Amino acid sequence: MKRLDIHYSIYVLCLTLLVVSLPLSHFLMGLSTFLLFLNWVVEWDWKEKWQRICNQKVGFVFAALYLFLFIGLFRNDNWTSAGHELLAQLPLVFMPVLLTTSRPLTPKATRFILHGFILSTLFCCISSWFYWVAHNVVEMRDISLFVDHIRFSLCVVLSFVLSVAFMVLSDMAGIQRSLYGLLALLFFVYAIFSHTMTGIVCILVLTFCYALWRLIVAPKSLKWQSGIVLALFVLLCTYLVIITVQFFADKDHLVTTRETAMGNPYTFDLNTPIENGHRIGYYVCREELQEAWALRSDSDLTESRENVLVRYLNSKGLHKDYEALMSLEHKDIRNIERGIPNYLYPRNMDFRSTLYPTYFSIALYQCCDYIENSSLLERLELWKTSWKIYRQHPLLGVGLGDDKDEVDAQLEADQSSIAYKKQRGCHNQMLTLGLKCGIPIILYFVFMMVYPFVRMRKQVNYVYVGLVMLLLMSMVIEDTLEAQTGRMMFSLMLPMLLLYWPEQKAIEG
Repeated sequence: MKRLDIHYSIYVLCLTLLVVSLPLSHFLMGLSTFLLFLNWVVEWDWKEKWQRICNQKVGFVFAALYLFLFIGLFRNDNWTSAGHELLAQLPLVFMPVLLTTSRPLTPKATRFILHGFILSTLFCCISSWFYWVAHNVVEMRDISLFVDHIRFSLCVVLSFVLSVAFMVLSDMAGIQRSLYGLLALLFFVYAIFSHTMTGIVCILVLTFCYALWRLIVAPKSLKWQSGIVLALFVLLCTYLVIITVQFFADKDHLVTTRETAMGNPYTFDLNTPIENGHRIGYYVCREELQEAWALRSDSDLTESRENVLVRYLNSKGLHKDYEALMSLEHKDIRNIERGIPNYLYPRNMDFRSTLYPTYFSIALYQCCDYIENSSLLERLELWKTSWKIYRQHPLLGVGLGDDKDEVDAQLEADQSSIAYKKQRGCHNQMLTLGLKCGIPIILYFVFMMVYPFVRMRKQVNYVYVGLVMLLLMSMVIEDTLEAQTGRMMFSLMLPMLLLYWPEQKAIEG
């Protein structure tokens, strides 16, 4: 075997190790990146590398984003943080250069790499399920064992997209297509099971957009398939509207009784939120709850547990008294002891278990202006604060390493209730880039995302478009490029799927 062939084999294996580690291990991501760099340097052949990247100018376009980070040094004060940022973001320049200067990946090699990613994500999903079975999990984000649950949800969605793409676009046999369909279904089920709103929304949006596009461009004989998908989407939206109304509709606007069956008075607190259609502070008799709890559980009814108990009874539409508590099943008592405040939350395959925690935080904000412990409301507070800072420094930002410090300081100045949560950042990628480096990097980012659709239209494919949409959606609620997994998906998977998607011929035109 020739020396360059050996380096190519090492290149493919290291790329496979890298994509396998995306949902699995930060350490393996770093190790495989180092091995790729080492192999790239030892391979030498610089003249050929230069010719390749000149022929694939998209490598320059993607890599140049890193150079705009240096704009953030003009106003920088926190040089330690800035140095760490420049080091952490090196994949933004190295990965596009690596892919466009190395020998082009063959369709077989690309399939091998992408299937490694799909199987790695599947392994992590199965591991999470076994962990859930073996442990009393209250927060579903805890079942993401290897990387952050938001970043892992991106891997799940991308694996779903790849599985659907291989099923629909490849020339494989029917059994293989069915296997890909099963994988896609498993990833969708996991997204619902894990209560990851980001993953569920991204899958639904991508599925809707693809079905709508196919309805427009597909032959008449195949339009019925997209029609069925869109009809199911309409039914899902109708269901979501119904369960939303069921949560916020006040069914207790008329008081039907003021005493319990035992003759004790109820208390009614109007300044409490509505949950599952019932106001939490209505029909409460705490004396009877204390008496009944002692008969149903060996654990003490502390103040925090009593609040959980009241919410749990309320979620079932029951009054908060002796009779209601005694009517609960043993599993309900166990849920209350574990701190679960709503009987729907343990139902992993119910959309309400995913949506209702967010709905409760909204109801709590409407009632009490309380935003803590709500990821959505805390993000809104961070966006508002970050935008206020950015408007004061739109041209060059506040500095590459100073963005989080500035957000913390502004939260303190505004006396925000989440000011004690330090170094949170913006939780929006565009705001983060704007604070770090100002408007130039935002404009270049837009140019970089548009460039392939203008200059490389023949190479743009459904999977690339799907990943672009996925990353852009994630950037609305997260600093995607600030985490290693998101950074690698952006700098590695985007150019790889653009340049080397193996089913390109099947979707041209």
